[in-house]
Amino acid sequence: MADILSQDEVDLLLSAVSKGEVEVPDDVEERADTRDMMHYDFRRPERVSKEQLKGLQSLFEAFARELSIALPPFLRTVVRVDLVSIDQLTYDEFILSVSRPTSMSVINMAPLEGNAVIDLSPTIVFPVVDRILGGKGVGMSKPRELTEIENRIVHRIMLMILESLKRSWEQLIEFKLSVVHQESDPLIVQIVAGSEMVILVAYEIHIVETVGSMNMCIPLMVLNPILDQISQQTRFIRRMTREMAEKTRTQILRAIRRAQVPVDPILGRAQLPLEDIINLQVGDIVQLDSDVKSPISVEVGGIPRFKAHCGKRGELSAIQLHTPTRDD
Repeated sequence: MADILSQDEVDLLLSAVSKGEVEVPDDVEERADTRDMMHYDFRRPERVSKEQLKGLQSLFEAFARELSIALPPFLRTVVRVDLVSIDQLTYDEFILSVSRPTSMSVINMAPLEGNAVIDLSPTIVFPVVDRILGGKGVGMSKPRELTEIENRIVHRIMLMILESLKRSWEQLIEFKLSVVHQESDPLIVQIVAGSEMVILVAYEIHIVETVGSMNMCIPLMVLNPILDQISQQTRFIRRMTREMAEKTRTQILRAIRRAQVPVDPILGRAQLPLEDIINLQVGDIVQLDSDVKSPISVEVGGIPRFKAHCGKRGELSAIQLHTPTRDD
């Protein structure tokens, strides 16, 4: 059995090393110098790998694109949503960084266990509410708590945001998201312990000349069950070589070319009063607005694409295409 040093013997050995009385092999010092080292803060452990962060970034960028498409028809103006950053921090740090009052919604992340938080800054909430109520989208000089009517409007906007989030994550997980409740004071919202790590996703929302922020805070314990799937999805995307991408593109084009599209020659059109349409019978003649000698329009998939002349081929009626009418 190997000898076990006492505490006094350990102290003497360390003292001898520090005074140079015990020689240290040169290769040990060289290995120590060439070893890669990095700073690590144990108070803020980073528990998400680089692969997982890349996967999350891809998903949250897709969410920003979905939101940029969903909001303009609702607000009747141009809207752009940009992903600013994805950070790992404690829940306490997130809560202390949120201004008061604010518009904070607690989101149930079913089928994942737990809740998340979406925070809309007053600089974007009040212009949006003003625009929905018929105004020009003017903000407020001094933020205040939302009224009951304003909270209902924000709730409706939040449902649109959740729909966009569902669509952007649907290839990974089928969310059944819902708004649990809304608060104006962030200190009241406590979805996890203050020391728990969270993923904070920051967005900038541009509505004409108005710029505001939207923050999404998701506890790491909520995302843990799907983090491995996220990293696997990222590795699959990275593994796709140029040859594989070209092969996939060729297969898609081949499938599109085999798709059947209706081709409809429009011989003419007619407008009749509703009373005449009701009285139409078999054998009645309806005069069209086209001339026999004039070219007719040919629609492909419901879109006018060609001009053509009517005629016959054998015993069958036919048309001869002669002029493309591309309007795209």
